Amino acid sequence: MSTEIDDYDYQRYAILFVDDEANTRKYFNRLFGDKFRIIEASDGVEALAVFKEHANEIGIIVTDQRMPNETGVGFLSKIADDYPDIIKILSTAYSDIDAAIGSVNQGGIFRYMTKPWDIPQLEVTLRRAMEFFTVKRERDALLGVKMQAMGNVLLSSRLAAFALVPVCAGSNCKHAAEAIASFLQTGVAGRNPNAVDDADLSNPDWKNLHSRQIALASALETKLPAALDAGDLAARTAKLADALTAAGATGLTSEANNTATRLTSTVDPTPALIDALLGKTDDPQISEMAVAVLAAFMAVYDAGAVIRRVRGDGLTLDVSASTKPESPSSPGAETAKWLIDDDLLVTSALGLL
Repeated sequence: MSTEIDDYDYQRYAILFVDDEANTRKYFNRLFGDKFRIIEASDGVEALAVFKEHANEIGIIVTDQRMPNETGVGFLSKIADDYPDIIKILSTAYSDIDAAIGSVNQGGIFRYMTKPWDIPQLEVTLRRAMEFFTVKRERDALLGVKMQAMGNVLLSSRLAAFALVPVCAGSNCKHAAEAIASFLQTGVAGRNPNAVDDADLSNPDWKNLHSRQIALASALETKLPAALDAGDLAARTAKLADALTAAGATGLTSEANNTATRLTSTVDPTPALIDALLGKTDDPQISEMAVAVLAAFMAVYDAGAVIRRVRGDGLTLDVSASTKPESPSSPGAETAKWLIDDDLLVTSALGLL
């Protein structure tokens, strides 16, 4: 056995070893049990049942070809389509080599090994196969994260289109795009990262989303002027607290936190509000509350403040005056800034920066 030291955890995923001879299974365990985590099966039928039970744990399958009840290739062919990434190695006697080679494509076999085994070569094969499987799994996970980020950026772009509503309607609302981005980030951060339906963030119903946003844009035109008339930053922050409470923020409190006003609630309604804006719910009451909270966000940003979500259970928001110097702006400049920032977000999500 090799004494080579490397950085891979070879027991992170298991090897399913299938052979009808008990002595062969015992021999394989003695050879490789210290390095790898091994699960056994005595024939193709049992292997299929064992595999279904441990599918998420298995990275490599090593199976004998000639077995009672079902051949190794027969077993592999039943899982090849649904589990193409699992590394499949066929162990076969030299006399069966022609049949094994002819069956490689049928079972999606990565490699075949002839009996008796060349032990050092088999160990190297197992090690490299496990490394390949682990790296591919990590790559796929990273790709999934990037696709999720890309989905969030696309949705941010769709929601940021609301920034054009006050411009087109003639409302003098500053920092509209920043307010909408902050609202989106607040809602996305409150979602359960393990929730099954989070896939909807990356794959929304674009047709429904478009028609929904046309209706919500009209609603925002109605609610935004009232939000902007609320008064100074303190009054607008109080209106934000009222809108969040009406949306379901239970027991919301407001208190001074250094230079910020901290709003805290044990219940976070913002993910449901984001769902309403994205067309995932047709409940008119939730949609109305979502627009009201969005308008309150925009009013706070119009007053020269920023809203930052604080990590933790429930919902905690810090509302504070922006430290950025105020500079002259115009509807055209605001729109151009949003378009440029959005392009940078897309580029970053794609990993090009």
